[in-house]
Amino acid sequence: MRIGELAHATGTTTRALRYYEEQGLLRPDRSTNGYRSYDDDAVRVVENIRLLLAAGLTTDDLRLVDGCLRDELTGDHVCDDATPKIEIFEQRLSLLQQRINDLVEIRDQLLDRLADLRKFQPNPVAQPDPAAHPGHAAQPGSADAPHCPSAMARPRR
Repeated sequence: MRIGELAHATGTTTRALRYYEEQGLLRPDRSTNGYRSYDDDAVRVVENIRLLLAAGLTTDDLRLVDGCLRDELTGDHVCDDATPKIEIFEQRLSLLQQRINDLVEIRDQLLDRLADLRKFQPNPVAQPDPAAHPGHAAQPGSADAPHCPSAMARPRR
């Protein structure tokens, strides 16, 4: 299959596929005229690359588990040596948990600040009626929640 067909089959772009190739994650055959040619396993490889990148792994991480990219990652794992995969997944899970903890702390600080601001507001803003939006309770920072832009400043990256 050619690069455009693989891009269509995986819901990605040809640019992304070329990037994966540059990173050594995807290895197409080349025809005599230089066109890339991918086998049917390339669909699984690209899906796994996208899944693992979305999970927070880096292309450097993926190169370390390269032999496993053809595996079915959401089912049984058949890597010859799963040790590198285990180590990388444990490292990334630890980093993700730390990010989650940091975000929870920021959310709690914002909720505390919002509560303080509401206590001292001379003309309290009416709280939205949750019954008016079934299944949607107003969350701090949402369009339905009252807010003060200076109090809700976003942390810089």
